[in-house]
Amino acid sequence: MLLVSASAAAGRILPRQGKTGEVMGHRYPLVNINGKTYRLAPGARIYDRNNRTILQNRLPDNVKVLYKLDMNGEVIQLWLLTPREQAALRRAGE
Repeated sequence: MLLVSASAAAGRILPRQGKTGEVMGHRYPLVNINGKTYRLAPGARIYDRNNRTILQNRLPDNVKVLYKLDMNGEVIQLWLLTPREQAALRRAGE
């Protein structure tokens, strides 16, 4: 696991095996990340920058994310990244 501080007071744990990318567009149940179209898995969870779960219709376009795929190649978890988290992941070599 990779601990990435979201602010001086709080942080959240992001998975090391996640992949980074940018959401280019979406139309439920599909999401385009880095030009590749993925299906959201049943029960997929999307976390905003404050680590709250959001519905897929609240997923913005053109946002940097960390995502995990399930064994079927579908997006099972997706985190909207803060600028600080993006920088930390770049430094960690993700």
